[in-house]
Amino acid sequence: LGALDGGIDGITLSAGIHQGSFKLIADHPRFRDAKLGIIVSSLRALRIFLRSANRVDRLPDYIIVEGPLAGGHLGFDETWRESSLEDIVREILAYLKENNLQVPVLPAGGIFTGGDAVKYLQMGASGVQLATRFTVTRECGIPQSTKQVYFRATDDEVVVNNVSPTGYLMRMLTS
Repeated sequence: LGALDGGIDGITLSAGIHQGSFKLIADHPRFRDAKLGIIVSSLRALRIFLRSANRVDRLPDYIIVEGPLAGGHLGFDETWRESSLEDIVREILAYLKENNLQVPVLPAGGIFTGGDAVKYLQMGASGVQLATRFTVTRECGIPQSTKQVYFRATDDEVVVNNVSPTGYLMRMLTS
């Protein structure tokens, strides 16, 4: 509510099952004005969210679909290697089309090249979300020494583990 009170233009609900999130802010005067998005990692999670959003008659303004190659917390269990962003996006796009829901979809996690982005746009995505690639830019506020860790990292230093206090798996650098 504080973000809406402060005049924020939009809120992206982080990965997780947000069954009651829209209901918590539904009475706010800016509930229908601010852009509200959701991050999901499966059609199942999206369906759960949409059922609860339907109760307050408010669809998300966009859906970010994070795949198993996303950085940070993952919306997957130990079977994350069996999933692919492409399959999840295809499934979500088909579901939205079947249900005549016009919500922009933005794939994220594992998009490395312009060709990767084009593939998702050709599938019907409205755009893509990129993050890790920008952690080493001049504009990013992380220390230069941390940026150098990214530059020196090898594939085997990118790991998925369960050291997060949330209990969710996380992708991180071991360096």
